[in-house]
Amino acid sequence: MGYIEGTCRDQTSFWSLEDMVAEESMVRVIDQFIDVQDLEALGFTRTRPADTGRPGYAPAPLVKLYVYGYENGIRSSRKLERETKRNMEAIWLTDGLMPDHKTISEFRRKNIRPLQKLFREFVKLCRSWELIGGELIAVDGSKFKASNNKKNNYSKKKLEDRLARIDEKINEYLSRLDEEDKHDDMQPEAPEGLRELLERKDKYEAYMAELEKSGGNELSVVDPDARLMGNNRGGVEMAYNVQSAVDGKHDMIVDYDVSLNPSDQGGLGNMAKRLIRQGYRRFTALADKGYYNGKCLLKGKKYKITAIVSRQKPSNPKDQPKEFHSEQFRYDRETDTYLCPAGETLHPHSGKTAKRRNYYNKAACSKCPHVGVCPNGDSGYRRIVRSEYADIYEEADRVFKENLALYKLRQQIVEHPFGTVKHTMNGGYFLLRRRRKVRCEVALLFLGYNLKRAVNVLGFREIMARLDSLLCHLLRFLRVRVVFGQNSAHFDPPAVA
Repeated sequence: MGYIEGTCRDQTSFWSLEDMVAEESMVRVIDQFIDVQDLEALGFTRTRPADTGRPGYAPAPLVKLYVYGYENGIRSSRKLERETKRNMEAIWLTDGLMPDHKTISEFRRKNIRPLQKLFREFVKLCRSWELIGGELIAVDGSKFKASNNKKNNYSKKKLEDRLARIDEKINEYLSRLDEEDKHDDMQPEAPEGLRELLERKDKYEAYMAELEKSGGNELSVVDPDARLMGNNRGGVEMAYNVQSAVDGKHDMIVDYDVSLNPSDQGGLGNMAKRLIRQGYRRFTALADKGYYNGKCLLKGKKYKITAIVSRQKPSNPKDQPKEFHSEQFRYDRETDTYLCPAGETLHPHSGKTAKRRNYYNKAACSKCPHVGVCPNGDSGYRRIVRSEYADIYEEADRVFKENLALYKLRQQIVEHPFGTVKHTMNGGYFLLRRRRKVRCEVALLFLGYNLKRAVNVLGFREIMARLDSLLCHLLRFLRVRVVFGQNSAHFDPPAVA
């Protein structure tokens, strides 16, 4: 019995690009989604051809190429150029156009903001389709590697150490020259590498001056906005802290931000403010202990948001018994005092308007049998510090304990989108530099993820039917605009049941 044989390469056949793409291919969803967008209203360049000069590429094929590329982990302009020549889906998507990598790269550079708006438009579309509930939203951050090597990142201490070593080597060179000058029969020679050392010294001194002028803690030479951050492997790398807000109904990403702060402190308040601006009201926010920040929790309460945030572990001495940890001291709001585990009362010794109030009782601690294990430090008595956000912390702890089952959903809602983007979509690092451009990459990555989620939830045929309906409305709107003038109507995509 023989083998299954293919078609002879010399065989002449009749086929079209349409025949080379699967009927339910994801590329058809991308094509239809871009077709229903008003690219001119989103701010894309060259949406209308120029009257003179050499014809250029229309924006639609290049937008489709980028969305397809980021959704499939193909992001560089040179790789996208190759795909337009060998990938049948990319060839079908661009109608056979083969722009070079320079054209592809320039298009992204000139359309940073419009490409970000595409993510917003799809989120609006998902809200109109009721794929986003807006009631339960999980927030988290993840480190994405920046296009900047650690060797090209400098702190003040690092620069001082390098300058000190260079000065030491220069002094050694000069000492050697002095020794050679003492011998009349020897011709002094310029030491090798001295010029290179002087050039490096000038460079580091310029970095030091720039760092002192900016007032920052570190200076990145290649990508000035990148920061040195710890990763989950126990090391450090140049990265950005990407914040995401994921809706709990179908795990759709509803918003994002790119932070230069290595920690998540302050991120919850910022994300809540962004969500409020987009029309989300009275939702429940899930966040881990990295977002346990009094100022943000207070801001969330002001926005009428129920924040379920895990409490950070208090910093207690390692050798101190648990029964004397700070959380064992109970606060009495009526008397404004603390009750210690031994039954003694700690009184306030700071004004009520102070941001950090101190509570202690020296007389009781001096007679206490636990004086050797309870007091922290060399003071000889126990002191409890109550911050200005203590009330909101206590309220947040109560809400967390009451909604522990709901909090356990946090990981499965917000963690798996990061895993999909980093590993399935090859998006764990950035190609572009500067925070403004990095936001564009995040938008394209998250748009690709949301497109996949929408297809998984609705199914291919259903989402194509809804996009077809939107396309019909758009065509009717364009006909009205042509007949009655540019500003006679405004296209508002209808909700499709």
